[in-house]
Amino acid sequence: MPLEQAVFQGRQAAEAILNRAGAETCLRGKLNRALLGLSASCKAANVNDSLCALANKAVVVTPMSLDFINQTARRLLELSGPASPVVPGSVSCPLQSQSC
Repeated sequence: MPLEQAVFQGRQAAEAILNRAGAETCLRGKLNRALLGLSASCKAANVNDSLCALANKAVVVTPMSLDFINQTARRLLELSGPASPVVPGSVSCPLQSQSC
């Protein structure tokens, strides 16, 4: 997926975590999927900035504690800048189709 869309999905997951929009296990899954997508998109785009480094580092942490996912969500939002507009095609992204 394009890097911009991966960042957008990462922001959605981070906001869901900080807003407690779902069960803890679901939120962990959302963050993990978003970080995996972001890491892959960074690699495909040959980008290695602080946001990509965060994604690469965070995806290997298991299990993710609640403190870890909260800190990672906050840091992801800080590094990804101001809220992004809706990315074309993101309406069908997996994060939005989750029921939790």
